[in-house]
Amino acid sequence: MRKYIVTVLFVLLLAGAAAVCFGPADTESITAENREAAAMPELSLDTVVSGEFAGGFDSYVNDNIGLRGRLMELSGAVKSCFGFTPRLVGKVISTTSDIGTGETLDSSLMLIDSKIMEMFSDKPEAENSYAEALVNIAETLPDGVEMYSMLVPTQLEFEDPLYSNAQDSQKSCIDAINERLGSKITPVDVYSALAEADGYLYFKTDHHWTMDGAYCGYEAFMNSAGGEAVSKDGFERKEKNDFYGTLYLKARSQLNDPEPDTLVYYDVEEKTDLEIVMRAEYEDGSALEYGEGSGVFNDEKDDYLFFFGGDQPLIEITNNDIPDGKTIIVIKDSYANALVPWLVNSYGRVVMIDPRSFEGSLKEEIERYEADEVAVVNYVFTTTFTDYCALLNGLAE
Repeated sequence: MRKYIVTVLFVLLLAGAAAVCFGPADTESITAENREAAAMPELSLDTVVSGEFAGGFDSYVNDNIGLRGRLMELSGAVKSCFGFTPRLVGKVISTTSDIGTGETLDSSLMLIDSKIMEMFSDKPEAENSYAEALVNIAETLPDGVEMYSMLVPTQLEFEDPLYSNAQDSQKSCIDAINERLGSKITPVDVYSALAEADGYLYFKTDHHWTMDGAYCGYEAFMNSAGGEAVSKDGFERKEKNDFYGTLYLKARSQLNDPEPDTLVYYDVEEKTDLEIVMRAEYEDGSALEYGEGSGVFNDEKDDYLFFFGGDQPLIEITNNDIPDGKTIIVIKDSYANALVPWLVNSYGRVVMIDPRSFEGSLKEEIERYEADEVAVVNYVFTTTFTDYCALLNGLAE
């Protein structure tokens, strides 16, 4: 009888594993994380020996299994049993994080009231690589092109010290990187601007800042660049429907009736004559232009994808109201998507380049647009991902 039960359980286990591995991929959970599913890595002697194939295959399997979202919830629920509850009003749960590059890191989320916040864990080796990549980019810039670096901290950094001290210091990480940048790069102190500001600066269920938070970054940037920020009061303030962000997917099994986020934005398009072109470059030298008629805001989206419809390889925004204005190239992660709607009011042209999907040449884009400035704008967690640092470094080639 015992052998029969064991056999049945074993068959059920195999059947369940097969259903997960060979069932339709859970694309909804990937889309909610604002990225594309990892592709099957190239199989070659070099990729096997270097470990690139093993790491890429692991990411491919993780992204292409059925019930991925539910399994992440179950994993988080199990791991959360080993967490702790600060002041009995919050909770720390274990999860994983990625930024759309294929690399996945173990991470933790802190739940306080209705907020879900990523906990920062510094990676000194990756931080060194990040700083080195920026220095290498600066070395390739033509004379006269100014370069800036903005590393944006996240919400938990500004919570009560009881909570913020449970993570590694984001300020220490940002300061350490800024010290390594050298004289050719101007660091932008967005940290102080956010620390001194009040209001709805970060979403509660998403890891991004709001357009109000991004305005703090805009003011800090213009101060560093010697320009003047436009006033928020000059634009109509609007709201979109409530939504639940990317962190909610990972933590919803631990939440009871969480408060949704509200997407607040300032309609910069209403008073500004903007033209937007999106472009993808390919390794074979071909290119595809698309997005004609696109706007800064995508009304079909109710979450952070509202800004430009999400991340694109290259987005060119021309402000026809400033025909003689400067051109700035912004090398970015998704945090810049809420910042650029402010920047377009101070530049004749803003070009956004996302190193996660851009396959062209930064040098050629600088020449194409006769860029005056280059800014690297990322949130602080990108400094912990070695593959993102490698992509940044690749722009210097």
